[in-house]
Amino acid sequence: MLALNVTHRLKEAPTAMTSDHRRFSLRARSQDGFTLIELLVVIVVLGVLAAIVVFSVRGIGDKGHKSAVSAEATTLRTAEESYCAKYGHYGTADDLKDDGLLSGVPGYNMVVVGEENKCGRGEKSSFALNDISAPTEGGADAIKAGTNPTDLTVDEKANRVYVVAQGSNDVTVIDGKTDAAIGEPIDVSSAVSSPTRIAVDSGTGRVYVGGTGGVAIIDTKNADQVTHVSGFATTVAGLAVSPENGEVYVGGGSASTSAVAYISAGSSSAKAITLPALGLASIVSFSFDSVHHAVYLAKQGFGSGANATIGLFAISSQTHEARIAAQFETTTQYCGANAGNVLVTNSLRGITAVDPVRNRVYLPARRCVPNPSGGLSIVATTIAINPSNGSSTAINDPVGTPYIAQSVVYNPVAGSVYVYLAGGSGGNCGGGGGRIDRIVGTKVTGVAPACSQSTATGNNDHKLTVLRDLNRIFFAQQNYDGAPGGLGVADGSTLLGSASLDAGSQFGAVATNNTTGKVYAVDPSNGTVAVFRTGSA
Repeated sequence: MLALNVTHRLKEAPTAMTSDHRRFSLRARSQDGFTLIELLVVIVVLGVLAAIVVFSVRGIGDKGHKSAVSAEATTLRTAEESYCAKYGHYGTADDLKDDGLLSGVPGYNMVVVGEENKCGRGEKSSFALNDISAPTEGGADAIKAGTNPTDLTVDEKANRVYVVAQGSNDVTVIDGKTDAAIGEPIDVSSAVSSPTRIAVDSGTGRVYVGGTGGVAIIDTKNADQVTHVSGFATTVAGLAVSPENGEVYVGGGSASTSAVAYISAGSSSAKAITLPALGLASIVSFSFDSVHHAVYLAKQGFGSGANATIGLFAISSQTHEARIAAQFETTTQYCGANAGNVLVTNSLRGITAVDPVRNRVYLPARRCVPNPSGGLSIVATTIAINPSNGSSTAINDPVGTPYIAQSVVYNPVAGSVYVYLAGGSGGNCGGGGGRIDRIVGTKVTGVAPACSQSTATGNNDHKLTVLRDLNRIFFAQQNYDGAPGGLGVADGSTLLGSASLDAGSQFGAVATNNTTGKVYAVDPSNGTVAVFRTGSA
């Protein structure tokens, strides 16, 4: 332990001293403690050590919290199965406690019983666990955002949210600190009409809006000036900013008139990218791999020959040359006698996700596979593609499952891919069930229950999103036929769900601000944006 004052010294033995030595000795004896510089050095060192300890302890606390939630969930599942074996149905938390299967009230999870007929039939024949330890809750009143808003983007650097409205041809700017609109909406009708896509470059503050007639740029650092991008006049179906270099990629058209281009950072003109074969899905989703300098998008089969294959386009972010990284034979919606292990035509959602660490691109689709009882069956599949050599692994659902992949997203913090599928028994979702698959590499490492994806007008590529550091998944759910609607929530680590947020609403697009821990969701029918905040953020 360091002392701040020295009050005792050893008696010095007489020695011969030079005059300089004597002056130094007298000066030393006149100082009874550390110098100011020494004190400052000590304080800085202690501060650095304290910061290291705080961050280390916080990390341990986060891991301990996850472990506690997961351990309690395991205890509850065991108790429920014991209760089912004894009584022929599941029980509430109070039922489990009264029967002696629990020693107290759960602190991290809520038990929700349902009627999914997994143990017995009718009331209490199923159960689900909701993680209530770090809830996500409404953070502000709904914000007006024009007529029929369809998409949104977050500028985490400036802490702003931009919402594009198709019906009113404008963009609403939201202050992420106050969650209130800034000024009047920005009219983009001079450059595009019926805008449905939006993206932002946080480095330059330029906002890109896609619609009929191409792309508009809003220069937020120059009086919100609106400029039309030359060189791309196709109706936009996909729009994204590369995190590698700030270039903007845009796509649109139909399968027979596919158009893809890029806009250099700071430029207002688009340059076409020639694809080696026709065929884009109606939804164009760009995923980026800054490690391997690549941009990926799905290839929807069209016509015959090479054009008819489903696959993956890879574009070099350095040369902008495109190639087919992988392709698969296709068949119609019915599996023929010789159509095993091929993809079903029009089964792509056009959405991809990339894991740059493992160099894998994930392509959700549907596939024909052999049925153990004979013949072929169509199942949901997620294809993990190695774009370097075109090899792939099909992660197929078992025969008999009715799921259809809807969206996919990658969380670099967790190193996991999450796939949103619709289908299955409704449970508490009315007539439309679903699930979230967690994939690591080429293996499904867990499944979370969900309801079917929202059918609201909006960007389907943005109906599934993740808060990276918290590893919490948010997905827009349908709100009809008994389904709750709003946002479904699942923890990406434990795969435990939480109660639906803003039940009754049907959102068209969702986005997160990973810096503030907020989630924003567009409600097209009400012309608003809902705001949610995660408690642990």
